[in-house]
Amino acid sequence: MIQTVLFRFHNICQRTKIFNNNVILAENCLKKQEFILIATGIGFSNKQGDTFLRDDYQIKQEFIPLTGDKRNNYFQLLEEVDSKIIQATEEIIAMINQELTADINQYIRIGLTDHIAFTLKRIKKGMEIINPFLVETRTLYKKEFQLARQAVAILEKWFELVIPEGEIGFIAFHIHGAINNNEVSKTVKNTSLIKQLVAKIETEMGQKLEYDSLNYARLVNHLRFALERIESSENNINPLLDNIKTDFKTSYKLAEQLAELIEERLDYKVPEDEKGYLALHLHRLEKNLN
Repeated sequence: MIQTVLFRFHNICQRTKIFNNNVILAENCLKKQEFILIATGIGFSNKQGDTFLRDDYQIKQEFIPLTGDKRNNYFQLLEEVDSKIIQATEEIIAMINQELTADINQYIRIGLTDHIAFTLKRIKKGMEIINPFLVETRTLYKKEFQLARQAVAILEKWFELVIPEGEIGFIAFHIHGAINNNEVSKTVKNTSLIKQLVAKIETEMGQKLEYDSLNYARLVNHLRFALERIESSENNINPLLDNIKTDFKTSYKLAEQLAELIEERLDYKVPEDEKGYLALHLHRLEKNLN
């Protein structure tokens, strides 16, 4: 008898905030733990502070709400976005966590939910989605791109529509940011810069790179990690620097031009040693192309 009463009490919850008819913030009366609940009609004709039994609703999804300074931003989003989008986003986040066998940054919920809502609105209006960084993203963030492809499949299942490939690249940015605790804007900025640097290299060398080639993959990945080292003020001593300056003058001159672009866009100083490594890579690239 005591066990039955405890079980029933365990299922009693209190509505602490109602976002819409189908999404609420609730607190377990026994454990005093907060969670978001999604269920048809769970917020309809009810008031904040009311108690209810979980068993009275078919709970479609539940998760712990965001904490920290962005909590209120997320709550506002829950009020504005269709509950179906929230469910689909949570399924995507669960899939990513399972594939990576580790939890990603919780703040992805804000950016990804908002992004998906905006994307679906554009698709339904027949607006074209153009991703100028799709090639770079596919090469630079292979793991994230594969997860984003699975995410798009989930969205297509939920909303019964075809989502263009460009959207895979945009979702990959959100996943990369959540894995590495970076702002999405920083990932986009660096990808844009890499695209600019590659264009400069192609112009100076007088050749277009094949985007599915090993040369291209090596180049963009070298640039990616070079940018990461520069931004973190990590300077790898280059013991061949003097030889590179003497033996590979043309490549070093191009490396200096690329360094100027990086300094202009990122407002970071590019160390001489890093220019040397870049020149070495450019020399090998030119040799392979010729």
